[in-house]
Amino acid sequence: MAVEMEDAAVPALAVVDARFCAADAASLAVAKALSMSGSDFAVTDAATGALVLRVDGVLFSLRRRCVLVDADRRPVLTVQESALMLNTRWKVFRGDSTSRRDLLFTVVKPSVIQLRGPTKVSVFLASNDAEQACDFRITGSYHDGACAVSLGDSDTVIAKIDRRFSVVSALLGKNTYSVTVNPGIDYAFIVALVVILDEMHFQR
Repeated sequence: MAVEMEDAAVPALAVVDARFCAADAASLAVAKALSMSGSDFAVTDAATGALVLRVDGVLFSLRRRCVLVDADRRPVLTVQESALMLNTRWKVFRGDSTSRRDLLFTVVKPSVIQLRGPTKVSVFLASNDAEQACDFRITGSYHDGACAVSLGDSDTVIAKIDRRFSVVSALLGKNTYSVTVNPGIDYAFIVALVVILDEMHFQR
């Protein structure tokens, strides 16, 4: 999954698990599949096409929810929309849990109305209860197809997310993303952010 990144290296960072922190930069393809849940994705190595992770949507749930599993279909994390903050706040938990004690991080966008202007989404780790300063930030323009994940409000980019646009994908809501992750950065964490971005922009 090696690919060159032009941004400065940052220390290794495991938000979900250290096993998802590759020594080299990672280039991934995140492809949404047509499914009953509307939240199924396949995550592959962009160079080899090998399956790295999957995202399975959960049917018949009171809240939008999906589970990210590894190549052996073992649960890695669960993404769930917050009940009272429709499409503006998403929580991510370890494994297939939705218990508060297993919370990993929360993703927040400022408004339920997504305009075609700049994208600005904040990420708060579970230990950051006050949520006054974000731990990570997603910025750029989702509608123009390019976003970056940075450390806090700094200019230090740890991953890039590019959406491949086509008329067919727009009509079907079947999006494909090219994701580049810096060496040592938890790519399961970044994939979860891609899934949440997709959910925020394609309400069902």
